[in-house]
Amino acid sequence: MKFQELGLQITDAQIAEMESKVDDIDFALAAENEKKLRHDVMAHVHTFGVAAPSASPIIHLGKKSVINALTNI
Repeated sequence: MKFQELGLQITDAQIAEMESKVDDIDFALAAENEKKLRHDVMAHVHTFGVAAPSASPIIHLGKKSVINALTNI
């Protein structure tokens, strides 16, 4: 199922960009972000947003969806 079928405003280009950058993680930047944000997950969300800038506004959507799904079990 495509994310768009769920009503999410996500483009195919954003998905393609995330897929192409999934292994392009700047761990040094993630460590800097973690020091600033004091939150390891959000540090990686922000870091991935640098690697996939067009997808930056939607990267956090997946995190919220997973947490909501797990807490509603």
